[in-house]
Amino acid sequence: MNATSGDEEKLWAFIAWLIPLIGGVLVLLLKPNYNYAKHWAYLSIAFFIVAIVASIVASIISLITSLIPFMGFLGVVISAVFGALLLVVWILGILKSLNRVYWNPPIIYDLARRLGL
Repeated sequence: MNATSGDEEKLWAFIAWLIPLIGGVLVLLLKPNYNYAKHWAYLSIAFFIVAIVASIVASIISLITSLIPFMGFLGVVISAVFGALLLVVWILGILKSLNRVYWNPPIIYDLARRLGL
């Protein structure tokens, strides 16, 4: 593999992670032979699923705690923590995809493997 194709593969991996789900699907459709980009495409799809599930869980917790007097702030805090964690994982993924690191974030990688991605 020459430097140009390596850089192109790194760019596609970056695109896959930068735009969860859509970027992953684009990479799988347009560049299925790029193993590094494909790794990040699968992680991107799994990350999107984890983000949706985390948002739903945070919303449910927020709704439940808002019904309990003096506990409404707890739901806001939990939602903020979920959001901050997702943002940190997303930024780490961007940096690692640009540095050609095969990163396996714990929950996301496990989900990707279970889904057969």
